[in-house]
Amino acid sequence: MTDFNAPPRDPKTALQEWAQARGLKLPLYKLVKMTGPPHRRRFTVSVSVDGLAEAKAIGASKRIAEAAAAAAALAEADKA
Repeated sequence: MTDFNAPPRDPKTALQEWAQARGLKLPLYKLVKMTGPPHRRRFTVSVSVDGLAEAKAIGASKRIAEAAAAAAALAEADKA
């Protein structure tokens, strides 16, 4: 059941809570690559959490790329 009164959790928060609930270290985000001209940058970010494979994502900002990488890591956590 969805609680429409609660704010939606972003993937980075959800991944951090997932790790903390298991007594793991906090997720570690790294900027892997930045490409494109200044007005149209593309950021590649990786996130690693103990017990999960490193996840990577690309976005138009570091924030967007981090959120996408966290979502990819959570998808892997659901499979495990």
